[in-house]
Order: sequence, then structure tokens, then C-alpha cells
Amino acid sequence: MENRLHISQLQIGMFVTELDRPWLDTPFLLQGFLIENGAQLDELSQYCQYVTIDLARSVGGPFHWNNFAVQPVGNPEDKLDISRHPPEEQERLSILLALREMFSSARMRRDEDAPPSAPRIVIYEESAPVEQEISAARSVHDATQSLVSELMTSAREDTQPHSEEVNEAVSTMVDSIIRNPNALLWLSQMKDRDSYSYSHAIDSSIYLLAFGRELGFPREDLHKLGFAGLMLDIGKMRLPNELLTHTGRYTPGEFMLMKTHVQHSLDILGQMDDVPMDVFDMVARHHERYDGSGYPYGLKGESLGIFGSMASIVDCFTAITSDRAYSAAKSPHEALQLLYKWSDRFFHPVLVEQFAQCVGVFPVGTLVELTSSDIAIVVGQNYTRRLKPKVMTLLGPDHQAHAKPLILDLITDPPGPGDQPITVRRVLPRGSFGIDPREYFL
Repeated sequence: MENRLHISQLQIGMFVTELDRPWLDTPFLLQGFLIENGAQLDELSQYCQYVTIDLARSVGGPFHWNNFAVQPVGNPEDKLDISRHPPEEQERLSILLALREMFSSARMRRDEDAPPSAPRIVIYEESAPVEQEISAARSVHDATQSLVSELMTSAREDTQPHSEEVNEAVSTMVDSIIRNPNALLWLSQMKDRDSYSYSHAIDSSIYLLAFGRELGFPREDLHKLGFAGLMLDIGKMRLPNELLTHTGRYTPGEFMLMKTHVQHSLDILGQMDDVPMDVFDMVARHHERYDGSGYPYGLKGESLGIFGSMASIVDCFTAITSDRAYSAAKSPHEALQLLYKWSDRFFHPVLVEQFAQCVGVFPVGTLVELTSSDIAIVVGQNYTRRLKPKVMTLLGPDHQAHAKPLILDLITDPPGPGDQPITVRRVLPRGSFGIDPREYFL
């Protein structure tokens, strides 16, 4: 595993494989070398600002350096001091910093002139319970649905969409996601889905926003993620309808035509004002794959960029959790299992793990049976205790509907039979007991 580091981040025991200047201009070995003492660190600082290290060839191997927190490069006052955070946040911050460094190193190798910047990581706190946020989230969801309808019509009729309207809608989604991501995540599972294209756009935006919140991106980056989610597949509106409703396997020619939707989407973005380059990148790369087997560019590994890699994961997840012309929707729980199966080949394994942390062991919208024999639906996550979500009980142990559904937070260890704490016994298939959760809440 290679990482590009500022000279101030180097430690004795690291193996240097690349400098930021020609080796012949320095006294160091061409094939790389192990940093064995402070004198070598001082000498490196005379010649270089950045070097690339190989953790696999460093003392102790990559596992020895697992907890090495890569500090952001930039002005000293911009550096994130993990030690100032509570112990329960320090491990998470270390992971997020290492993840940012992993992708920024790939970017710097690709563009040596790119100025280094310190990653801004925000730890968000829920400021509203899901029961309170659901009302505001519903208004946001409905307004965004109307906007997406207008965007699709503009794309189909080849008229110019307005970025101001998109920015306004995304801003309200960002507000709701910051307050409590579970409300919009729940709505994405519960709302009626009149059109796959429309629902996929909204779902992609919601999940990218929740994913970005989980990874600690600041508000301006969340806005880019939400904007891109709405626009990932807008180019499909310029494809023949019979291709979009095709139920069998595509012929090679049909698949080639389908892949052109990426360029159509980029063309539509090009008609809009002040669209950030990161949005273009996400739209361009959401069908790229970790092993280089994707399209249209065949990018591989971290060269997809962290936003592009996130978009590829979310696009796949929201597709397989939706009813499509050729496939019935899978539950979020099943979809996560598939992402794990495909990680390390099609999707970045570290990001898949982080996405699973975002969605939860029991994703919002999942039907579960509790150890009390009640039937419930997951309505929120407990980020410190993933196996103890917040649920809404719908049916009692006799499988009869409760007169009034109850919100139960399993992290409080509510007593069940024999005074044992109630936990989740098993996940139930979608539609079990004829349950439509919308009847109970929406």
C-alpha cells in the first residue's frame, strides 16, 4: 500500500519508494530505501517536500501501520488534532483521514501540480429525532420529486434545465440529512415509485448525501454529492423508451447504446450554469469499477476518485433496491450483502465497508422480528451500537396490529420476556405479513 506524504509526516521505519524530484538530483538510492534514523529524515527535508512510502515494505508491514493517522498536509493551523476528540471518535477519525489520504495520494500522483489541501472532516450530531424530522423530510422529498419530473422533461425535450432550482432543492435535502439522515432514508424506502428513473434519481441523491455525512464531508461537499445524485442518469431520457423498458438481455448493440447515457448526462450538465467539476466527475464515473472493468474510461482503483467511487456504490445499491423492468427490488439488507460480495472487484472495499456503516446492519426500512416476537420496521440507527437500531413495532406477538405503533429504541435495552433485553431476532423478507409500512406512518 503506497501513500504520498508530506516530509513532516515521515517516521523512522517507513520505506521510501518515490521522491517529488528526480533521484539523480539527490544522494538517495534509486531503488528506494528504509528510513533508519533521524539523520535521514533531516537529509530528506533538504531535498523534498513530498515522498511516497510503501507500507508493505516498511518495518512491521501494513498491519503495523494500521493505526497510523495520516495528518493533513497544509498550514499547521489547518491540521486535525485527533487527540482533541473524545476516545469514541478518535478511531473513526483515523479511518476517515486514512481514507482521504488514500484517494488524495492517487490524485497527486495523477496531477503533480495539484496543490495539497487539508481534509476537513465534520462529525455530525443528530439534532432532531426521526419522528420529528419525518414531516420536514416528507415536504423536501415531495418538492424534490416535482423538480426531478421537471428535469426529466427538460432532458427529454432538450431544453435547458436550471441549476438554481436544483441547488435550492439540494440545499433543503442537505439540511434534513444533517439534522437526521434516517428520515429521508426511510422515505426513500417507503414512498410510491411511479417511475424507476424518477425514484432512482432521488434515492441516489439521498444515499450519496447520507454517505457523505457518514464520511464527514463538509456541507459544500454534501451539496455536490446531492446535486450529482439527481443527475447521474438524466441522460437516459435521451434514449429510446423501448431500450429503458427492455426486459431481456441487451444485445451488444443495445448495450453500447445504453452506455451513451453517460455522455448525454454530461452534455446536459454542460448546459447548466456553475456546475462544480466534482459533479461532472461523479456523473462521468458512476459506472466505472474498482478492477477497471467499468465504462466509459476503464478507470481503476483510487483513480476513480473518492466521489466517483462513492457514486458507483450508491448507483448500484439504489438500482438493486428498486423494482426495474427486468428485476424485482431486493431489500437493503440483501443489497448490502451483494455489495460485500462484489467488493474488492467492482467496488472499493474500504468504501463499501463505510457505506455499510452508513446504512447499518439493519438498514432503515427493514422488516424485523424482535425477540419479544413483535414485528417491527427499522426507523433509525444507533451508530455506536449497530445491532440495536430504533424500531417501530407494527404487530404484537400474536401478529395482530398494534392499536398504535410504538417507537422502541433497542439501545435502551427495553425488557422483554423473562426481563431479557429485546433485540432483533431475524430480518424478514419484504412484504412479510402483508405489511405496507406506509399505512402506519406516511
